[in-house]
Amino acid sequence: MKSKTYKKITKKEVIDSLYKIMCTNTTSAVDSKVSNNDYFKRRVLGFKAEIEFEKELKGTKFDFMKGGILLSPRLDGSHNMKNKFSYITIDIHNPDNYLSIYSKIATWDEIRILSYAKLDLINWEYEDYEIRENKGSKLSKTKILVPRYKLYKYDYEKNAFSELIENDFSQILDIGSPRSRKSNTYHLRKKEHFEYFEKYDLDTLKKIYADRYFLDKKKNENKIFNTIDLDGFIVNEGKALIIEIKEKEPIKPKSKKKSIDTKFWSYGWDTRRLLWYLEIQRKIGFQILYIVRQINNREDRNFIKWDSIFLNDFLKGVSWSNSRSGGGDGDTLTAPYNHFLELKEQINK
Repeated sequence: MKSKTYKKITKKEVIDSLYKIMCTNTTSAVDSKVSNNDYFKRRVLGFKAEIEFEKELKGTKFDFMKGGILLSPRLDGSHNMKNKFSYITIDIHNPDNYLSIYSKIATWDEIRILSYAKLDLINWEYEDYEIRENKGSKLSKTKILVPRYKLYKYDYEKNAFSELIENDFSQILDIGSPRSRKSNTYHLRKKEHFEYFEKYDLDTLKKIYADRYFLDKKKNENKIFNTIDLDGFIVNEGKALIIEIKEKEPIKPKSKKKSIDTKFWSYGWDTRRLLWYLEIQRKIGFQILYIVRQINNREDRNFIKWDSIFLNDFLKGVSWSNSRSGGGDGDTLTAPYNHFLELKEQINK
């Protein structure tokens, strides 16, 4: 029997599919709490800090490992319904590389399903997909790339991964609540927001796309979830830290005199994420390191340096009585800029 020949995928094709998936699944609602309120733009640019951090870590004694995604059914308010989670990581490595991390995550009794998707960076094909070209226009058909995976399930008793016979994401998504109606399909927006992806290598883009294919497409098909992700882990000599990575400018006072004095600067942390990481630290024991890719301003976004702080240190200096309005219907708590250390100093202490 003649073997199947797959077409070589280009960066342009990956970026185009990423564009279609992110547009159709990202709300176009205005966020009035943020001065630069283009949420779609901020979401697209959010990948940059994570990509650059992984590059920054190369050549050091630390290894970067991808964070996973936690999915849970939406609570319906009934007395006996409580949080339970499904956790999955999508990466190119052998799942056994993640055993030390999964063995600790498995101690959290609210995590019921632990899975791993080993990504195949070749042998991708296309599938049909519906988009909305303009706001209010009818749906039209197009094509998007389909990543190839091999799915594994973590065995709690054996501390081992076993390959799933049926390579089907529905087994992982069973934890969600049935969807009563089809999810919204938002219109295509500014493609220039995606231009910065062109400077990164093809394999990096494929890994980003594979995550979005799962989170922005597969999970929205038949079930409803709450989702929250872990940006990643840094590992050295068997010890791991969970990392939260953001790209931002320090918060500065409007006064010209005070704005040049770092004593008056601060960084914010989304309260939703902050509480989530407190729970993870309490339940699993991983320390949390907050990493900021400091930029000069939101417009030019020129890189300055990497700042960082451990969650416990952030809480020691946080302004509990002075939260700030943040994006996404949430608030942020702030801690002094001078409490942060440069990344290299922090991880080499």
